[in-house]
Amino acid sequence: MPKTLVTTKKTPDLDGTACLLAYAHLLSTQGYDAEGIVFGNIQPETRYFIEKYGVSVPSESDDTANRWDNYVLVDTSSMKGMPSAVVADKVVEIIDHRQGSSETEFPNAKIQNELIGAAATLVTERFIKAGLKPLPKHARLLYGAIYHNSLNFLASNTSDRDRAAAGFLEKEFGFSPEIIREMFSYSTGWITGHIEEALRDDAKEFNIGDYIGAYQLILYGSGWKDKKQEIESAIAKLASEDKVQWSFLNIVDLESKKSFIYCDTLDGQTKITKALDCVFSQGWADLSMAILRKQIMPKLRELK
Repeated sequence: MPKTLVTTKKTPDLDGTACLLAYAHLLSTQGYDAEGIVFGNIQPETRYFIEKYGVSVPSESDDTANRWDNYVLVDTSSMKGMPSAVVADKVVEIIDHRQGSSETEFPNAKIQNELIGAAATLVTERFIKAGLKPLPKHARLLYGAIYHNSLNFLASNTSDRDRAAAGFLEKEFGFSPEIIREMFSYSTGWITGHIEEALRDDAKEFNIGDYIGAYQLILYGSGWKDKKQEIESAIAKLASEDKVQWSFLNIVDLESKKSFIYCDTLDGQTKITKALDCVFSQGWADLSMAILRKQIMPKLRELK
């Protein structure tokens, strides 16, 4: 039987991690020889579930030898940032929830790409359709991922399907929103204590005509404002290392339900101002709502 790797981009967020583990289990239940593996570092939201509930997350280094016959990608639809083991022509399925053109990169893949809050919602729906339930440890990750990726259902890309999937997991496993409060409290404490590492793990680069760096932190509370100088220094260091033309940071504060954008170059500020209708002061702009990086990037690409 062909061996299948279910994975996502390197150093994935909770959504990618939850999806690859749960979907690999679903495929195995349905008779496939499938395994889910994380490549790169474990991000803080996932660390919470590892430490609190003893969830096991198989991980390997990016120089792992290729030992799979085909691949399933979750929470991603591009080869950018993909583990070196993945072969584009051998990708047979993609489950994602963002704008993209994966058809050109993965000609042999069956693709489900829907603009909703979380890929974890799509994987949860796969279990519901099959009349099965995820393992409890995977269900916790899916539950946390739906809330994390939808910003506690604040993000504009949140759908009724995200709420229904979270409701299914609550009903079947007795989960409480207290899990979500603890998760965000844990991740906020870890991130604010490891600013540069958190930014580096989440860093992305995009070519939108300009080659830019795009960073994001999802936090609860305003304590991060005491670390503005540290944040600004870390962004400058990472942007220099990545050799980008300009960069920006999106901080989502779930307590105030707003995003805060940092950009230290006039060119970047001008483009972000036009895309998001905001005003910068000393490199920072406050938005009236919470917005994710994946929602900001299409707006920047559309600029003429």
